Amino acid sequence: MMAKEQVFFDGGPHWGDLAVNLVFGISVLWLPLTVAAVARGLLARYRFTDQRVTIIGGLSGEDRRDFSYKDVKDVKYVPRFLGDWGDLVISLNNGDQIECQRIPKHKEIAAFVEKQAAAAKPGNVAAGAKGQ
Repeated sequence: MMAKEQVFFDGGPHWGDLAVNLVFGISVLWLPLTVAAVARGLLARYRFTDQRVTIIGGLSGEDRRDFSYKDVKDVKYVPRFLGDWGDLVISLNNGDQIECQRIPKHKEIAAFVEKQAAAAKPGNVAAGAKGQ
C-alpha cells in the first residue's frame, strides 16, 4: 500500500451472512451454503482505498487482485438479506467482472467506487461530470 493511500473499507464479508447460514446449517439441505459461507468468511478480504481496489482470497492469501479506479467501467450492487449486506459486481475496461460477495455497507462502497472511477477518468475536470 502506498504511503499516502487512505483506506475507505478493509474487511471481509458481513458477519450476518455467516450467522444466518450457521442457523440454517442445521438443515442438511442448507449445509453446502453453510460451508461456503464459512469459507468465504475466513478466506475473503476486500480493501477499497482512494487509489485502488484489492481483493485477497485463498488459503494463504495467495490469490490477490489489484486494480486502479481508472480501470473501472461500471459498478453494480445487489442487496442481500433485507439489505444488510450485498454483492458488488465491478466491471473493468478489459471486460473482466470482479465479484465482491456479502459486503457490509455495499451501497456506500459502490458509491465510493463510482466516485473514484469518475475522478480517475482522463480529461475529467470534476468527479461525476458525465457527458460534458
